[in-house]
Amino acid sequence: MKKTKNNNRRDFLMNVCPTVAMAFLGITVLDSCSSGDDDSDYGNGSNNNNNNNGNGNSTGTGYTVSGSTVTIDLNHAMFSTLHSNNWINFTAQNMLILKINSSSYRAFNNSCPHNGNTQWSYSNNKFVCSRHGHGFDADCNTSNVVQPNSNATSGSLKCYTATVNDNNLVINV
Repeated sequence: MKKTKNNNRRDFLMNVCPTVAMAFLGITVLDSCSSGDDDSDYGNGSNNNNNNNGNGNSTGTGYTVSGSTVTIDLNHAMFSTLHSNNWINFTAQNMLILKINSSSYRAFNNSCPHNGNTQWSYSNNKFVCSRHGHGFDADCNTSNVVQPNSNATSGSLKCYTATVNDNNLVINV
């Protein structure tokens, strides 16, 4: 088959245009998924220098996991935002942590009951989902707990037992 000007143009359009379109749209799509400064994301707890494979079982991450217990070193730099903002979105363990006072904390499941979103802001004793704007009580009221992905738009998030012991926050999931 003889290559013509039309075949070259078609090849060019089929090979280059999708890449260019994705370059423009990909940046826009990724940027639109960002929630800005609404939440603090504490990743998977991995530290590239400590070979813990992201499981949190290292002092380099500021927390350890043993079975259903998560122990957080409140003096660790990774959790310093908890002291100034009084809450963090601890995505490594799928929980929101709220500081009530120097010796009292609450921990919640960070999956939105409405649709599973894990990006939040906190205001007026409610965690507000960044995806749909509904607020969920942060009072550990067990009579109004809504389950993740239940399509609920109000109520209380699932609350975990949290205690402070020697500058460590111990959370039982």
